[in-house]
Amino acid sequence: MLNLDYNFLKRMKELLKDEYENFLSALDRADEKAIYVNTNKISVKDFCSLIDFKLEKILYEKNGFYIENIKRGRHPLHHAGAFYIQEPSAMFTVNSYKFKGDEYVLDMCSAPGGKSIQIATRLTSGALVSNEIVKSRASVLYSNIERMGLKNTIVTNDTPEHIADAYANMFDVVLVDAPCSGEGMFRRGEEVVSEWNNNLPKMCAERQIDILSNADKALKQGGILIYSTCTYSLEENEGVVREFANKFGYDLINIDASLERGIGMKEAVRLYPHKVRGEGQFVALLKKTSINDHTASQILKLSVDRKASEFVKDNISKDLLAYTYNSTAYIPANLDLLRRNVNYISIGVRVGESKGKYFEPDHYFFSAFGNDFKRKIDLDYHSDNEQKYLRGETIETNLDNGYCAVCLSKVPVGGGKVVNGVLKNYYPKGLRNFK
Repeated sequence: MLNLDYNFLKRMKELLKDEYENFLSALDRADEKAIYVNTNKISVKDFCSLIDFKLEKILYEKNGFYIENIKRGRHPLHHAGAFYIQEPSAMFTVNSYKFKGDEYVLDMCSAPGGKSIQIATRLTSGALVSNEIVKSRASVLYSNIERMGLKNTIVTNDTPEHIADAYANMFDVVLVDAPCSGEGMFRRGEEVVSEWNNNLPKMCAERQIDILSNADKALKQGGILIYSTCTYSLEENEGVVREFANKFGYDLINIDASLERGIGMKEAVRLYPHKVRGEGQFVALLKKTSINDHTASQILKLSVDRKASEFVKDNISKDLLAYTYNSTAYIPANLDLLRRNVNYISIGVRVGESKGKYFEPDHYFFSAFGNDFKRKIDLDYHSDNEQKYLRGETIETNLDNGYCAVCLSKVPVGGGKVVNGVLKNYYPKGLRNFK
C-alpha cells in the first residue's frame, strides 16, 4: 500500500467520485510494461516473427505491445534498436495526432526519448528537433536516438526560450510533454510519491504556461500543439490548456479515441490506471489561430567534409554528403532546421572524425545506415557470434578487408573493420553485454 498524501487523496475523491475506490485499487497493482517497435529498422511483422517473448497488442498504438513485467534492456534486439521500452499510456500522446509525414516537428521536453522515437518513425520526409534542457537527460536522449538509428532527428540541449528564439514560426507540430507533479506515476513507488506536496500542482502549472508560451513562439500559424502530462490535477491539465488557449489564440481539436474525456473538456483525453492498462496521462490537441511577428535566427552554415563524404561513398550504397560541425562529420537530418545560437548534441547521423591520415567512423553511422553498407555481416539471432559481438569480441569472416556493418537477423546493431578474415569489433564498450 502506497503512503499517499491526504491532500492528494482528497483531490482524487473529488475528481473521481464513485470511481475513487477502483482507482485506489489500481494503484496497488504492478505497473504495466510495454515496448514500441522501431519501424525505422524492422517491420512489425518481422519483429513479431523474431521475438522470443510474449507480445500483446496495444489497441491505440499500431507499433506498441504489452510485455511481461521482466527487464528486457539486455535483449539482443534491444541492443540493435529494434524496440524501445516505453510506458503504454505514454504511447497514446503521439498517437493522438495523425501525422502526414512531411512535418517539421519539435519535441520540446523529450528525454528519455520514447515520444521522439514514435514521432520520428511517422515522418517519411519531415524532420524532428528533439530537445532536453537537462544535460544528463539529454545524453540519455541522444543514446536512445542513436540506438534507434534515426536519420531524421536533431538532438538539442537547450532552454525552451533559446529554442523558441532560434526556431520562431518554423514548426508544423510542437509536442510539449510537460514536466509535471507526476501523480500518474505514483504506482512506480514511494520515491515518486514522496516528491509530491499540495503546492506542487500550482507550481508546475505556472512552469507549464511558461514552456507553452515558448512552444507558441516556435509554432507556425495553423500549426498543431500536442500537450500532455502524466498527472491528474485540474490545474496542470484542463486549467493550463484553457489559460493558454485563451491567452495565445488556440482552438481545441477533438481527439478521436474511445477513452475517458477531459473534465469539462470533451475534446481532451484522460487515461487512468483503473480504465486502461497503464499509468495516468492527460492529452490535449490545439490548433494555433494567432499570428506573431517573431523571426527565426539565421541558418547555421556548414562546410562539406570531403574526407568524410568520400568515406560515406566508399562504404554505403547511397550518395550522401557529410558536413563538419564541431570537428565531427555528420549527415544532417535537415539543413534548414540548423540554426545559430542553439546548443546541438547532434545535427543528424554522426559519421565520425578525422584522426590525422585516418577517418574513425562513429557507432551512429553503423546503426543508422547498416543496411546500406556494401560490406555487412548478418549474425543469426541468439547465435554464438551474436553473443561474441555484443561482448566486444572478434569474429571470423570471409568478407574482404574494410569497414562493415554488423546486423542481428538483418537489424543493424553496430560495425567493425575486417582485416585478413577477422572482424575488429567497434561495438562501444559502454554498451557491451559482459554477462
